[in-house]
Amino acid sequence: MIRSVQSALLLSVLAIAPLENAINSAYSAMAQTPTAAAVCNPDVSLQNQLGMVEEQARSALEQSKQAEALQSLQEALAITIQLRDTRLQADLLQRWLLDNSEGYPTTRWQRLTQNIDQQDQSAQLQTLLGQFLQIANRLTTSHSFIKTRSLAAIARYYTTLDPSQTQQPAQVLEQARQAARFIRGEVFTANALIDVAEAYALMDDATSAQTVLMQVEQAVQQIPPNTSEPLKLVIIQRMATTYAQIGDFTTTRQIADRLPAQSEIQSFALQGIVEGYIAAGDLPQAEALAESISVITHRIRAFEKLAIAYHNANQPDKVDQLMRQARQLAEPAVSLPNPEFTLRNLVETYLQLGQREEALELTQTSLTSSRQEVTKTVMLAFSQAGQNDVVESWLSEQLSYIETVPDSWEQRLYLGDVFRLAIATQQFEWIGKEWNRIAAIDYGPPDQQMVEIATAYAASGQHVEAAEWAQQLPLANRPVLRVRLLTAIALAAHQAGQTTWANDLLEQTLESVDSLAATYQRQFPDDLTQSPLIKPSALTAIAVVYSQTGQTDQMRQLLQQVSQLDPSLTDPTFGGPVDQPFSVFMDAKQYVGALQLAQATATSEVRQSRLQTSATALLQQDRFDLALPVVDQLTEASQKTQLLLAIAQRYGDLQQVDAALPILDQAFQVAQTIPGEESEVDRFGTDGLTVIDRTNDRGSLLEATALQYAQLGQGDRARQVVNRLQEARLREQVMQSIQCVLRS
Repeated sequence: MIRSVQSALLLSVLAIAPLENAINSAYSAMAQTPTAAAVCNPDVSLQNQLGMVEEQARSALEQSKQAEALQSLQEALAITIQLRDTRLQADLLQRWLLDNSEGYPTTRWQRLTQNIDQQDQSAQLQTLLGQFLQIANRLTTSHSFIKTRSLAAIARYYTTLDPSQTQQPAQVLEQARQAARFIRGEVFTANALIDVAEAYALMDDATSAQTVLMQVEQAVQQIPPNTSEPLKLVIIQRMATTYAQIGDFTTTRQIADRLPAQSEIQSFALQGIVEGYIAAGDLPQAEALAESISVITHRIRAFEKLAIAYHNANQPDKVDQLMRQARQLAEPAVSLPNPEFTLRNLVETYLQLGQREEALELTQTSLTSSRQEVTKTVMLAFSQAGQNDVVESWLSEQLSYIETVPDSWEQRLYLGDVFRLAIATQQFEWIGKEWNRIAAIDYGPPDQQMVEIATAYAASGQHVEAAEWAQQLPLANRPVLRVRLLTAIALAAHQAGQTTWANDLLEQTLESVDSLAATYQRQFPDDLTQSPLIKPSALTAIAVVYSQTGQTDQMRQLLQQVSQLDPSLTDPTFGGPVDQPFSVFMDAKQYVGALQLAQATATSEVRQSRLQTSATALLQQDRFDLALPVVDQLTEASQKTQLLLAIAQRYGDLQQVDAALPILDQAFQVAQTIPGEESEVDRFGTDGLTVIDRTNDRGSLLEATALQYAQLGQGDRARQVVNRLQEARLREQVMQSIQCVLRS
């Protein structure tokens, strides 16, 4: 039972999407417990949606799923724009544009964009930056520090995305300068304005950068003595570096001299000045200054930058000299504060210089904790240079190591790493060559892992080769995997415009199913568990691709066969194989087929759950024509009510109030028939002391109905529903909630 004054329904499609594959209903009436019971927060529903969608973006970013992260971030920003609480908007800007946290030296935005083709994704990135800009401009003067820094970051990212376009970032930086006027505290003012100056320097606007740097200097001079000294020194270091970027070396050396002599921060500043001299083309002066840097790590970094510059100037002797010096300084790793970081940078520099053998040798002999990760980067460089024999040899060495690992879980983990590198370097044929060894590791890789490899192979444009590869793999003991590989290849080919070829492959694969099943039964006559599942599982794999390619007639025909063969449909129980047909279609977001399978499921609680789950998911696609009839197919009043509420909410999201109200009226009538106590709980543990309120009891769903009426501006109807609640305390809480919604 929901028991908070601030309860708010999360019935929107975005909110339920992560739950759609659960055994229980995809719809859930959810509430946020307030920190202060008397506070009315009309944004609580949006805040909950934002929390879920932003977490999807963050999680996708962590898993290097850039496309998913971009899409989820776009949705999160659209929600953030609607918030009234500017503090939450400021927090989001800080998390994505400003903070170097979560164990990374860069911001989330930098991590999101560093591994994608920015030119190819330019339109979407421009849209996202526009959304960030809209949010930043909504911030009030109480958030001027975050506003100024966010605007500077947005301008910097606009410049990085398209250096030739200066008008947009210049306008944004002017907004940042205006926002900075309202920052309180000299140290905060200086810290924000140095961001602005650096952005101007990146745009090669030396005049504006110098003007802002003078403002930074004024703010620094006003910082009270012996206060914020560490931050003050960082600002001075950044000033020195920025002056170097715009070519004012007299001023930059003067500012650097204000930093503590031979300190870490002065060395950092000198490294930045070296880079300024390099940008200005004065390599002798840069080299002389690099020699004078006292802190070894920064001297090494300066040598690396110089080596790249001399490489670009076609002076190989100087390159060798500088890299030799850098290597000599780095190899007594015990003297370095962070030797792993320094050595990784050296490896990356070797790769930029095209010295792959040196990079590999340094990686193998000197790196420890990051050796595996950095070696992959080196192998990718070998692959891009066409040295595939080196990559294959390394992959086979890794496979030999995995074979010696005693723990099966660790073996799977390492094998996944090897596969990811094989995909990145397009070493698909190596997988075929080594298949017998691969298949012997912990019963072989999971189907999904192999499907990802096949998809990547086909996505490289080698559809025919990928299909031949899948057909040649010795998979007599895994016939369904062969079908899944071929259908994944067909889907990739279809998406690449090779429609006829893809359909031919699907047809050939379909024709082979009976033969594959029969062959398996002959070879493994004692396997009475998997044999009956081969044909329905194979047909499901083909059917879902027909659905994904818009060929619904073929999908329906195959699912009719599946519904007669698969035990999860003919004799359903909770649990069972995770890849049963219904889950396959839900995971692929093919909800029309999922509904067909739900309707084909024999009468049971499982059937009811699948009907509700698939119908609710169809609301994401606005398929009211398919979702509405399911209401009458549900037998439990609570499930009927939940689906009706989800339908009404979706109509409300689309501003179709006239369509939503009759559905809500029906939900109100059905909710009153839910049996049992008005408020019910589930008890867990041997002593029953773990108590969780139910969200599908009569009281919860009446509350949900009242709140939806309030969201649609139907105060009288909302109060009518509230008056049906029997518990006085609950009635009072829900009344306060709907009044909060009505006032918003």
